[in-house]
Amino acid sequence: MKIFSALLCVSLLMLSSLSFGSSKEVKAAKLIKNANKIEDAFTSRGGMEGWTRVSFIIDKDGTTKDIVVFDYSGKDRYLKKTTKLVENLQYSSALIDDKPVTSARILFVKHTYSEAGHSEGSVTPAFAEEYQAIIDALTSPSPNMASIKASIDELVEDHTKNLNEHALAAWLKSIYYHKNEDFLEYMRQSQIAVDLYEYLPIAILAKSTVNLFQSQLYYGNFNGASETLARMGSVDGLNLSQQTHQQFADALKASKATESSNVTKGQLSSLGAWSQFYEFSKFKIDVSEGNVDSVELRCNDYQQKYVEGWKDKIDVPTQTSNCILVIRGEADSTFDILEITS
Repeated sequence: MKIFSALLCVSLLMLSSLSFGSSKEVKAAKLIKNANKIEDAFTSRGGMEGWTRVSFIIDKDGTTKDIVVFDYSGKDRYLKKTTKLVENLQYSSALIDDKPVTSARILFVKHTYSEAGHSEGSVTPAFAEEYQAIIDALTSPSPNMASIKASIDELVEDHTKNLNEHALAAWLKSIYYHKNEDFLEYMRQSQIAVDLYEYLPIAILAKSTVNLFQSQLYYGNFNGASETLARMGSVDGLNLSQQTHQQFADALKASKATESSNVTKGQLSSLGAWSQFYEFSKFKIDVSEGNVDSVELRCNDYQQKYVEGWKDKIDVPTQTSNCILVIRGEADSTFDILEITS
C-alpha cells in the first residue's frame, strides 16, 4: 500500500477538541488500514482527474458509515468511487477518557492518473490559451460577464482534464464570482484552489489563501479561517513572516469579537449538501434562498439528524466535542447559521 497521506488530503480537520464545556481527554481516530486497491481507487480512467469532498462517521469499531459526498469537481464517476474508497478505510476508534466513541471526518480526495496519488498531468496548450483569454476578458475595462461565464464553462468542460488545470480553473472562477458579486461561490472556489495548493503557482496560491481567509472571516467561518491560517505557515514557498502571520491571527481574533460573530453564512453545493466543523452550543438555521431538508450533527459520541426543529433551535449536548455539521437540501440554497446565546 502506498503512503496514505499522498492519496487523501484532510480538509478542515481540527485535531484539537472543539467542545462545549468538556474537560475530558479526547483522542482522535487514526487511520490504521487502507484496503483499497490502488488501481481501483486512485487511477483515473478515461484520461481525466478530479476531486471530491466527503463527510463520514467512524464507528466505535473503527469502520466507516453514513458517507456523504457533498462537493466534487463535476464528474459523477467519482461519487461512487469515493464512497467505495471510504468504505474500505479502517480507523482506530476515537477515545474519550480511553473509552471508544463514534466520531466524524471530512476528507478532500484527489483522483489522479498516478497510482501513487500524484498528478502527472500538466497544463495543455489548449487550456493555457483559453485560460489567458478569460483572464484578459476579466481584467478588461468593461467585462462581458455572461460571455465570460460561458467561456469558463467551456474551458472546464472541454479542457480541464488534470488537477493542475482544476486548480487554475478554481482560481479563475474565484475571480469571476468576485467580480459578479457572488461571494459565497467566490469563497468556495478559493477553498478548492487552496485545497489543490500543490498544483498552483506560488503567487496565485498566496492570493487564493488570503482571499479564502478574508472571506471566511467575513462569513463567520472561524474554524475554517483557523485552518487556513495554519496552512499559511506550513506550505512551502509562501514564506509567511512571523509579523504577517500575527497580523492575520489578530484579524481572526478581532472578527470573533464583533457583534456579527454569531452568524455563519453557507451555501449548499451542486450536490445539495454542505459540511463543516462547527462549535456553537445552541443554534438555528435561517434559509435565505432555496430549501433545506435536514440538519445533522456528527460529534464524538453523538450523532443526530433533524428533519424539523432546526428553524427554531438545536441544542448540542454539553459534553460533545469535534462536531461536524451536515446540511442537505436543494442545490445552491443559501442559509445563515445563527448562534443562540440567551
